[in-house]
Amino acid sequence: MQLTRFTDYGLRVLIHMCNQPPGTRVGLDFLAAHFNMNRHHLYKVSQRLSQLGWVASARGKNGGIVLASPTRHLTLADIVWELEETMAPIDCEGIECPIANHCKLQGVLGLAIQAFRNVLARYQLGDLQQSDLQVIKKVFNVS
Repeated sequence: MQLTRFTDYGLRVLIHMCNQPPGTRVGLDFLAAHFNMNRHHLYKVSQRLSQLGWVASARGKNGGIVLASPTRHLTLADIVWELEETMAPIDCEGIECPIANHCKLQGVLGLAIQAFRNVLARYQLGDLQQSDLQVIKKVFNVS
């Protein structure tokens, strides 16, 4: 399962904000530089996070985003399912496929997606601490 860059950016921003003291406002320029993100794309992500009520945003010299208190209690499943456009791994509709009548791939992938969601539903955003990220990097050998 590969998440879109949009969801990746959204998760990174929310995790970073969650690790800040409550009420801390962080500028998009800082976040773009900190995560080496495209600022324009990050702006779209922050707009969506604001529309969902997960962050509050302000423009201007002292602008930026601040995490809304209830956001810490969102499950990772809630976040991913809101930010991803579709969770369907393949789209068998509208194509002529010679194995469509006896193929079970879509059903199997559907079960895999449900298992993925079930695991994400066990964790709230507030459960993710910086130390957890270090463990993940070590397990998956990511720098």
